[in-house]
Amino acid sequence: MDMFALPDWSIWGIIAVVLLIGEMLTTAYVALGFAVAAALMAALVWIVPGLPVVVQAFIWAALGLAVWLALQRMGRRKTGRKDINDYDPRDSLPPSDRGGWTGKD
Repeated sequence: MDMFALPDWSIWGIIAVVLLIGEMLTTAYVALGFAVAAALMAALVWIVPGLPVVVQAFIWAALGLAVWLALQRMGRRKTGRKDINDYDPRDSLPPSDRGGWTGKD
């Protein structure tokens, strides 16, 4: 069976399943966003057949990035934790030792 003889929507469905399996077997959280985007592309290509492959690839990349960024924002909002880059080393000091330091030593 020739894979490229399949309809475009089924190829996007196969890509979505492979990426979803890859995300489940590894810690590649990015793969989840691109798996969801591939599933959305399967639906889009099923609704609008005949899109050029290059256009499909660009739409998939943009959707994948958008879904991944949305998942990142939702995950960060749910944890309620501060970002590790917002760490201030003076927070670990007692209040009497925090004052007066400007970082220009």
